[in-house]
Amino acid sequence: MTEIEFLDKIWKHQAKCKQLSEGDGGYNIRRGQAKVSSGYIEDVFALYLASRINNHKLEFLIDKLTSLRFSPKGRATTFKPDLSILNSEDVMTEYYDLKTNLGWNREIENYIKKKDDFIQKIKGRKGWIYFSKEEIKEIIFSENLKYKMVVVHGGNINENQLKINIEKVKEYKNVELYILYDHYNNRINTEHFDMLYKYEEITKF
Repeated sequence: MTEIEFLDKIWKHQAKCKQLSEGDGGYNIRRGQAKVSSGYIEDVFALYLASRINNHKLEFLIDKLTSLRFSPKGRATTFKPDLSILNSEDVMTEYYDLKTNLGWNREIENYIKKKDDFIQKIKGRKGWIYFSKEEIKEIIFSENLKYKMVVVHGGNINENQLKINIEKVKEYKNVELYILYDHYNNRINTEHFDMLYKYEEITKF
């Protein structure tokens, strides 16, 4: 799947989300807010990365609850990446959070600071992922793990504020921001697509 195909799939799906799922049946039915497209975007993003990395030893987990304890008798802390990647040694090397745009949080400093602190705390620790009573996978969080916020397109936010947010993220060592489509210059950010992962880090174990 190419970058153009990836974005085209999302845009076509978002257009469908504005329509009635089963039509109006000849009645006066009109939809206001579009249906949520986040689940579809997560699925397509996972497929895009999997096809691009092309390594069947990796495990791609979408919206999967992930847990750890910071002390032996402490309560479990649970979080849910939109997409995480486990390598063949069950090391979580990638943690992605997908956003359609940045309009939801135009000034993101407090948000990314919390993410930066959290990633710093879990790096190198052991955790687990619950699939069922019969399958609980023990994992390790990579020492190089980062919180990667992937924004499909940079619209729905003032261009100047967007630039401020991009620069602000650079101040944090455990957080990265990728904007896949440059709304203001009407171009695909191929350089951001290329930076989404480091193949050597994912496959070195």
